[in-house]
Amino acid sequence: MKLRKHLTVGLLSAAFIGSTLVVAPTTQAAVTSCYGSAKSYTKPADVRWYPSTGRLTTTSNCADINIKPNQSAYVEVCFYPTSGGSTCNSYKYAPAGQWTVVATDVRDGTRFQLHFASGAYNSGIWAG
Repeated sequence: MKLRKHLTVGLLSAAFIGSTLVVAPTTQAAVTSCYGSAKSYTKPADVRWYPSTGRLTTTSNCADINIKPNQSAYVEVCFYPTSGGSTCNSYKYAPAGQWTVVATDVRDGTRFQLHFASGAYNSGIWAG
């Protein structure tokens, strides 16, 4: 009886460890896929919106909207539903050279613009 109990515990432990090893690469692949599809942006000085005309659109590559600016900035995301109007979230501080999530749990195909608190020049990459 004790042998069966030890074998069961051992097999369950091995199954748990094996499932953990399978989950980690999948999670890393999702992050790589999201950032791997990043697009560059350049926001000129004296402009607060990117893009200044038109809208960006989220894809199925990311669940969130992320930004990695070359110059630190405060950024908010303004959403544009097909029914018209807009809704903006609060400003998030995005340090230069680091990925920052500026909007979470965003549906695929969502139209949006990045709104910068400063009119200073800014460039970098975004993924969403």
